[in-house]
Amino acid sequence: MNVFRCFFCFTIGLGACKKKVNPVGKGSLPTESLMTSDGVDTFSISTYTVEEGDVFSNDPEFNLLGSYMDPVFGEVSADFYTQLTLSGFDPDFEDLASLVVDSAVMAFEYGGYYGNLNEQLFEVYEITEDLHVDSNYVSTSTKQTAAQNLVPTVNNEGLITPNVELPVVVGNDTLDPQLRIPLDKTFAKQLLTYADGASSDEDFLNLFKGLHFKVNNGMMSSGEGSILYLATTRPNSKLTVYYTVNGAQAEYEFIVTGRAADYNHVVTDYSSTRVQQVINDSTSGNEEFYAQAFSTRAKIDFPSIKDLPENIIVHSAKLHLPIDYYGGSNFYPSTEVNVSSVLFNDDSRKYIVSSVIYDEFSKSYIVDLRTYIQNILKGEIQNNGLYVSPKKYNTTAERIVFNGVDTQNKSKPKLSIVYTEL
Repeated sequence: MNVFRCFFCFTIGLGACKKKVNPVGKGSLPTESLMTSDGVDTFSISTYTVEEGDVFSNDPEFNLLGSYMDPVFGEVSADFYTQLTLSGFDPDFEDLASLVVDSAVMAFEYGGYYGNLNEQLFEVYEITEDLHVDSNYVSTSTKQTAAQNLVPTVNNEGLITPNVELPVVVGNDTLDPQLRIPLDKTFAKQLLTYADGASSDEDFLNLFKGLHFKVNNGMMSSGEGSILYLATTRPNSKLTVYYTVNGAQAEYEFIVTGRAADYNHVVTDYSSTRVQQVINDSTSGNEEFYAQAFSTRAKIDFPSIKDLPENIIVHSAKLHLPIDYYGGSNFYPSTEVNVSSVLFNDDSRKYIVSSVIYDEFSKSYIVDLRTYIQNILKGEIQNNGLYVSPKKYNTTAERIVFNGVDTQNKSKPKLSIVYTEL
């Protein structure tokens, strides 16, 4: 019958020096893999960074807008394409010929930001190609646009310093902080013409395809700039045209709803950075490795799992992934991450494999891998390693710098397993 032969904690570290061997559990694992009195032997575990292909980016939680120069990851820029829909069908503008547009403002309520809130130059262009709500768009997708920038430039109207804390006053209302971009009056009147008599959003969108929002910031210094998270579907996010007709002032709103197609376009240029070096040479990830929304994922391989006996019950398996971050920086790590894996050799899809918590005290992600390790040992899934990335991978600009095995920092990654051998 089965007998319990050993019960101990087995720690797979991402690098450590040789220690005096503890005889507990001797014979259960190869000599070079035994638990020691105050440390662990070295295992062939690797950490590195892999590039991601095109990322689906349509219908995101937030539309992303802005650019910044990351001191580690290089330049990151984000823009987006969106349709607008009508706030009411068959609007009555009375006499369009005599209607005068007083102003037009595109307002977006903030959902957050990443980086530093420096001044940025915002631009808006009319899309000349159709967008489709049932189409899949990726982070590299682009659409043709008209040549005219719809933001007035006479007084540098597009040069705006975002303020995510200051409420705005619109008429008699005090609203949550928002980005307010002025638009060309002639264009605004054309929008009213398109809306006039439209009996559906489809009628309107046959005439007006949508808008492309971007920034034009030129060269930036390290740490300068930000990407704004815009909550475009909130009620106060809308394009408002203020006009006068027959001596009376009025307004009309164009909105972004679930009926509208929209997607983020994100470009990350990490050429000539440490990130690129680790992508090109996986062994460089022993010092530091990385994950960034839209572009890269951290990769962790555990070939030494094969040294565990097959006939064991895994009681606990905790992966500790410390990060390099100093408090107060606006280039903060993700509070939530996804840990996924390719579980089957004939299926390239990544499956979420674990729950994760972030320990503020140790500045580490702690990943519960008990079920994952047990299923590998049972032969139900393959040991293809783990991918770690920001949870909101296609709707933020977050990135993470992980400590590697040879980091100069105090904390190093490790995998601790507690099991019983039958």
